[in-house]
Amino acid sequence: MFVWYADLDERLPRLLECLEELCATMEENGRSVPLWVFQGIPPARVAASDYSGRLPQDWPTRVLEKTRRFTLEMAVACIPLGDLAEAVQKEGCWSPPEEFAWQWATVAAQLGSKLGEIYALVLAARLQPKAYGTFLRDAFYFWRGQLRNKADFWMEGRDRIGQCSTLALEIGLQAVARLEDAALAREVLRFTRERKIEVPLSLFPLQCALDRVLGKAKIPEEDRCSRLVVLQSMQSPGKDEERRSLERFRPLLRPLPLVTWPQSLSWANLLRQEFPWMEAAIGALERQQVLAQRLGADGLRLRPLLLLGPAGTGKTRFLRRLGETMGAPTLFVPLAGANDNMLLKGTARGWNSARPGFLVEMMMERQCPNPMVILDEIDKVGLGRQNGRVWETLLTFLEPASSSRVLDEFLLGEVDYSAISWVATANSLEDLPGPLRSRWEIIRVGLPQAEDFDRILENVRRDVAREYGVDTVALPNLDATVRDRLQRAFARNPRSMRDLRGVVYRLLEMQAMAERPSGRNGDWLQ
Repeated sequence: MFVWYADLDERLPRLLECLEELCATMEENGRSVPLWVFQGIPPARVAASDYSGRLPQDWPTRVLEKTRRFTLEMAVACIPLGDLAEAVQKEGCWSPPEEFAWQWATVAAQLGSKLGEIYALVLAARLQPKAYGTFLRDAFYFWRGQLRNKADFWMEGRDRIGQCSTLALEIGLQAVARLEDAALAREVLRFTRERKIEVPLSLFPLQCALDRVLGKAKIPEEDRCSRLVVLQSMQSPGKDEERRSLERFRPLLRPLPLVTWPQSLSWANLLRQEFPWMEAAIGALERQQVLAQRLGADGLRLRPLLLLGPAGTGKTRFLRRLGETMGAPTLFVPLAGANDNMLLKGTARGWNSARPGFLVEMMMERQCPNPMVILDEIDKVGLGRQNGRVWETLLTFLEPASSSRVLDEFLLGEVDYSAISWVATANSLEDLPGPLRSRWEIIRVGLPQAEDFDRILENVRRDVAREYGVDTVALPNLDATVRDRLQRAFARNPRSMRDLRGVVYRLLEMQAMAERPSGRNGDWLQ
């Protein structure tokens, strides 16, 4: 047998005494005792007394069957959701109640109950989450083989093949969680599919452990450094609706490929052509890549970078283009006035709006553990305390020591945000909390110069074309006279790119009107 030997002469009488005390306490406290418990105690006590010192096979068949069934029913009644589980815990008979259940299961197993033996194994695994790894692995293989003969699992007057299959699955999952054995994990997964087992909610964390082990096993050793497990764990859902939501995120328990640094510095040359006034930022990012590649760090990860400068200098557009040229999925997060950090931490289960943090959603959708996150106007973040302050949560995300183990309040598991590239924009540092300010490398951005006009105009035209879903060659060509006047005006007073964008939009609209077949060329441009 795959259970611990139980001395029936000592254990069964002791358990019956504890059960009688429990029943008496329940009645004193106004709690009802199940009728089958009252009816089962006297025959079990007689059996324990009359057949003390005799082997179970020497007991009369009827007595043995009745005692075996009663002890098994007691084991089931004392586990969570059983008839006596709550009473056992509240009345202080045993803590945890699984310990009381395990004692009954070992007695049932000693009396010859196969189901009792499986329950004893499962309960032992639950009571000792880090022990019995190889023992449970061997037990899983043994019971998987036994389950092939369905006739052997007509137990205690009922067909128990489905129940035993689920319990054998739990034994296998418990072994996988302890040993992290990829071969065993594949066998457990095959067993689940062959038996078409409907996995109960209680096994959800063990399923997550199985996913994690299977995911790691598929990665060649040389590729492990270029992958990352985003979600370290997930706690069991309480409802079926929650389970359906959580199932979506199980792929995050397996290693996902990291976006790697570009092979060359060609991205820097592209950005210099488009944003010549951003040289300080481009140079800083360029140096980061050179150092990372010199040290063998393949995964793209920028140190937190904050672009500080007047409104309309192209900070946000530059960061968007940075993500595009580096090939990193980019998420834009406007922070002006943001007061609720549930967007970052996730909303706890039980609320109608319950969901994980938006970054978890993005990493799941893009299957990428190291996206680039643009925090726009971080200096205008709300300082209110509703559901926690956003900037205080950001501190956790930006700090290397804490960013790899951040609790998500919906998943109830730790998320690894350490590979994310955080970039931000601000117009001023005056309202930015000091602790948050210290987490960034701050680069000041000035106004574009007169010689940057052609680049800026081309950038604006490209934005307009992208907005309409066409190529830039499809846009109306500005009249040469109008373009010259616009350039001279910009040279005298370099203005906000946002203002220039508005002017260019109006000029393109006017040019389009002038080019209509029914229009009079030039009237709109005077």
